[in-house]
Amino acid sequence: MKIIRKNKFTIIAIVLFTALVFCLYQAKQLFFPNEGKAIYGDRLVGKVEVDEAVYDQVKAKITENERVESVTLRENGRTINLTITVKNDTSIQDAKATINGMLDLFTDSQKGYYDFQVFIVKTDDAENNFPIIGYKHHNSSEFSWTKDREKTDISTTTEGGE
Repeated sequence: MKIIRKNKFTIIAIVLFTALVFCLYQAKQLFFPNEGKAIYGDRLVGKVEVDEAVYDQVKAKITENERVESVTLRENGRTINLTITVKNDTSIQDAKATINGMLDLFTDSQKGYYDFQVFIVKTDDAENNFPIIGYKHHNSSEFSWTKDREKTDISTTTEGGE
């Protein structure tokens, strides 16, 4: 008893410090609960791999079209993103046709695992009917496209809608 009375301030400080550390740990867990886990969580468990050779074949297949200027391909999680730059005189229907046969290069398991997103752009932005975006969910069999916009020349429209 004599030791406790003699060191009561030290014991109180140790108990308060321990309580403070416990509270700070609980606050950290509240604000940062998954610090040690991957950013995608467990969504990538059972990942289906795609060889770089398949990506090269996709790029080659798309660039066979004379309307295509360049293709970039990027895998991000469970989504494969394609950015296709087409020539300025390309119509929307011709632009959408640039990906014909592209999905045939992927296996059924790859098509069932990945979503595909296609961005088709032109280098000249004088007309506002591009870019167009196509998206294929892994459970879907075909692409859905953004609504076709009426082709207008930006340089002839007036500011403010007057």
